[in-house]
Amino acid sequence: MMCPAPEHPEGLYGCGFIRDSEGAPLRPGGLALTETLLDAAGFRAGGTVADIGCGLGASIKLLNERGIRAIGVDLLVLAGGSTNLFVAADGTRLPFATGSLDGILSECSLSAMGDQQQALAEWFRVLRRGGTLAVSDVYARASIASYAGRLRTQASLLHAAVSAGFHIQEFEDRSAVLKAWAARFIFKYGSLDALWGGASGLDASAAREARPGYYLMVAHKPGGKVQAGG
Repeated sequence: MMCPAPEHPEGLYGCGFIRDSEGAPLRPGGLALTETLLDAAGFRAGGTVADIGCGLGASIKLLNERGIRAIGVDLLVLAGGSTNLFVAADGTRLPFATGSLDGILSECSLSAMGDQQQALAEWFRVLRRGGTLAVSDVYARASIASYAGRLRTQASLLHAAVSAGFHIQEFEDRSAVLKAWAARFIFKYGSLDALWGGASGLDASAAREARPGYYLMVAHKPGGKVQAGG
């Protein structure tokens, strides 16, 4: 996703290229939480994993260190490297053959999709049988009738994944990481208003009412041998 300036009405929500005041990628839980997610997913060395919404490519390096062939996918590709493939593509319309990937990694990208159900269906399509989906993202811990943004509740997320065909391995709340992340964001951008903007369907006051949390989810496409750790 192309990153707007903080004053842009669409805000920075869903942007994979934002950095903190020290120039480090600004992501909930940092790379330590990515490592935790990769451990839970159990992606095998030698496998091919697409990182949807790869941003600056920080997770690509972690996948490489585990012997995994990583493909970075984002609408705007700024990362690069001689041993990796980076593809400019929409996460709901991937340029991969059906059943061609061993895994999908999605960090803070599913909630930014215009059609999350379509995204999950597309990720299911490109995974091989027994392939693994690993997601970390924000979600709504409170369900309120007035909230019409993109933050789904846990029940809604699980229903969407199962409806797409996935078998859920685990769903874990990691909301504690948001406090430190918010502090770093505010230090760089002045307030959380720069995150939500006003035209993304994620109105700041409504988002607060939804009590945003953060989760890790691992799911599998049935029909084949599940990877080690799954």
